[in-house]
Amino acid sequence: MTDITETSAPITSTDVTPAGWLDNEHPALRRGWHPVARVDELAGDGPLPVRLLGEDWCVARLDGRLAALRDTCPHRLAPLSLGAVVDGSLQCAYHGYRFDGAGRCVEIPALGRDGAIPSRANCGAAWGVTEHLGLIWIAPDEPLVDLPVVPEHDDPLFVHCPLPVVEWRASAAQMADNFLDLGHLAFLHLATFADPADVLVGDYDVERDGFGFSVRYRHRTKALADSHAESDPEERHRTVERESYWIFTAPHHVYLRLSYPDEEAVLTISFCHQPVDRGRTRVFVTDYRNDIADTPDDVEDAVSFQMAVAAEDRAILERLRRKAVPLDPTVEFHSRADRITLEMRRVLRELVDVAEPTTGKDPT
Repeated sequence: MTDITETSAPITSTDVTPAGWLDNEHPALRRGWHPVARVDELAGDGPLPVRLLGEDWCVARLDGRLAALRDTCPHRLAPLSLGAVVDGSLQCAYHGYRFDGAGRCVEIPALGRDGAIPSRANCGAAWGVTEHLGLIWIAPDEPLVDLPVVPEHDDPLFVHCPLPVVEWRASAAQMADNFLDLGHLAFLHLATFADPADVLVGDYDVERDGFGFSVRYRHRTKALADSHAESDPEERHRTVERESYWIFTAPHHVYLRLSYPDEEAVLTISFCHQPVDRGRTRVFVTDYRNDIADTPDDVEDAVSFQMAVAAEDRAILERLRRKAVPLDPTVEFHSRADRITLEMRRVLRELVDVAEPTTGKDPT
């Protein structure tokens, strides 16, 4: 299910992104893995239309394997996603052209079985498409970074709590930046989990690992068991120590493991971002909980709480005028509390440089 709730946020996606900024259509992002749908969104063999990095793709199972083809038939430019899977190939609804999983045209009915098929009739395909973490991922070009890892996804001790898929009017880099940020918690999340007294961001280390990094940090928040329970108001203000462990995997995945030693509880959150186009991002969020039963009521309660937290973030991010993140550290002011989000900018800057070795610059 996709949330299409309208907000009063201004639309600024038509603005030209300045050089040195990363938006959702930056060409370097073609060298990464991106989620485009939950696996159950693909009905049967498909096809399923998706939009990624400002481009239209068509996902289908062809000859039993996932494929991601350009969603435009080269003949009369009709969307291939209007067609159907026939005998293991994708058939265009307009003139019946058929394409295999590599985007090669394998049949033009109007030419007959013996007709020669030129290469210009091919539609093109993504470098890679796969299922991972219950999602369908596309890499338009050969990726520089492996798919993100979430150990709890296959751990039977954790209950899966997938949130509804929501589209935000923000860039994927802005959203990842927010989910990594330490300084906003005590101000933006007071209604959900934050301790209003926990405003000082203490010291922490950033451990770099290729196109990613990890951070461990201890601070105080409301107790997990009380922050969203139907309990006495005084209980909901009980605070405990929490250890947060982030792993950032370029271009946009954020893994956050929240450990509550006093409660022996762990909440892990996987934030997977689909950069739709310059002004829009779909986010696939899954909570993994070891402190609740795998029942509809408990899962619904966990999801409702996480949606309330996300709404607090969304209200701010959708009002940021520029739908991009500057990779030049001098554009914004950074304090020592921002080492985690500054490192994200460094990683993305290096990703851009490696993806575009001939210029080393953002061509936008």
